[in-house]
Parts: sequence; structure tokens; C-alpha cells
Amino acid sequence: MNYTLEKSADVNIITVELVEASLNQSDEFKAYIYSLIDGGARKIVLNLEKVLYMDSSFIGALVGGLKNLLSKNGEMALVNITSDVLALFELTRLDKVFHVYDSIDDAVKSFD
Repeated sequence: MNYTLEKSADVNIITVELVEASLNQSDEFKAYIYSLIDGGARKIVLNLEKVLYMDSSFIGALVGGLKNLLSKNGEMALVNITSDVLALFELTRLDKVFHVYDSIDDAVKSFD
């Protein structure tokens, strides 16, 4: 699996351990996020500091995870987004859909 999970109280912090987040990993990622949500996770921080490239299928998995989480009154935050990936989020206006923070601490504090 290409993800590491840490917990800080009731917040699940997932670090995506991929340089290229693409079609090859999108189904696995979506299943991973859904399993956390089905297991009761309601506050998720995605650390994207290692992701230098993200394609539309992986973005679709992110959006699917967010929609699933929101339907269960959960929250998701993205942190440490590289400039190229952030440019993609801005181009697609997903920076208006996802809560984006500069640090894990800022994201965790936003849930309070």
C-alpha cells in the first residue's frame, strides 16, 4: 500500500507515498479511503507533500472520498500540496471544494 496512517486523537492523517498519483493507484486509494470512512473515520487529513503529479482519475478518487465523507458529516483537509498539483486544483477549481492548508497542525486545528 502506498499510504501511511497516523492518528492524532480522532483525526486520521494519511500521507500519500506516491510521486505520481494516477490511474494505476486511484482504485486502491478510493477503496482505502472508503474503508477508513466505513470504519468510522470522520476527520481526514491528506498529506500530499510527496505527490509531484496527479491525474484526473486520482482526483476523481479524492472527490469520491470527499463526497462519501461529507455524506456522513465528516471533514477532509489537504496539506502540503506541491505547486504543480495546486495549480491543477486551481485550474479545476477544486481548491474551492477542498480545504487546503499549509501544515498538518493547521488542518487538525481546523476541525475544532
